[in-house]
Amino acid sequence: MRHLSSFLMLFFALGEAFAQVPIKTTLVKGTGPGDNEGPAMVCDGQLATKWCIDSPRQMPYTIVLDAGAPTPLAEYGLATADDTSTYGDRNPVSWRVSGSNDKQTWTTIDEQKNNRSLPAEDFQEYRFAPIGAGAREQFRYFRFEFFKMAGSTRIQLSEISLYKTVQTPVKTTFVSGSGNGKEGAAMANDGRLFTKWCIDEPTKMPYDIVLDAGQPAAISEYRFVTGDDTHSYPERNPMDWRVSGSNDKQAWTVLDEQKYNRRLRDENEQEYRFKISNSGSFRYYRFEFIRMTAGTRLQLSEIKLYK
Repeated sequence: MRHLSSFLMLFFALGEAFAQVPIKTTLVKGTGPGDNEGPAMVCDGQLATKWCIDSPRQMPYTIVLDAGAPTPLAEYGLATADDTSTYGDRNPVSWRVSGSNDKQTWTTIDEQKNNRSLPAEDFQEYRFAPIGAGAREQFRYFRFEFFKMAGSTRIQLSEISLYKTVQTPVKTTFVSGSGNGKEGAAMANDGRLFTKWCIDEPTKMPYDIVLDAGQPAAISEYRFVTGDDTHSYPERNPMDWRVSGSNDKQAWTVLDEQKYNRRLRDENEQEYRFKISNSGSFRYYRFEFIRMTAGTRLQLSEIKLYK
């Protein structure tokens, strides 16, 4: 059962991490041997494999990817590995991304110093929007140089992904929801991480919230952001929920349903992505929370929709 559970978690992680299709890349070169944890693992499209190396004399660790043709880069993603929850010190915190069309002249696209965005969690992708001098140029080759890790000289990443487009957030307004006041359902739609929806009224379960996209919109992804004190109260994270869409607030179509999903961890104000499994274009979106990790209290700081 343990192996089956691990497989199912990996299956869902794969679908969620790649809700937006990345640019197909091949490895040109990278630091480390060509074994089952070599540099080629970062562009094989599989979260189950990883690049893992500990060779301080070879730092900065480098990956060069070939996009096949000059292409714009709107975002890039770094995905954590299979045991990052145990070895969070292996996450990179300082790195540089450069672009080239001849593998000789390189232009800086993005540079991060002491960025600790990558969490100590398995199979989580974090996206970064390039802001360097060459961010708006088109390149065929992309070089990643990793200078410093969170707490060691060993780096590990399961995937490095490139994206041509940025996922577009859908502006929503609050229609209705369980609970009111300063921690009512409307707080999950106010765009502020320091406020939250927090409710403990078992007789009103499942807790629900309805959001209005203004007009019919096809959603590819939704995101939950944990509350400001989730580290102290992880039992408030949702575990079973349902997402539905409607154009009249009467007839609802189920778009996604999760049961015993424990991806939300005991970390404050962390964002988690979930892919819509049933497509359709709807104006109204309803989230129903059926069960929490433990107890009957739910809390979330934000619920977001993306095209």
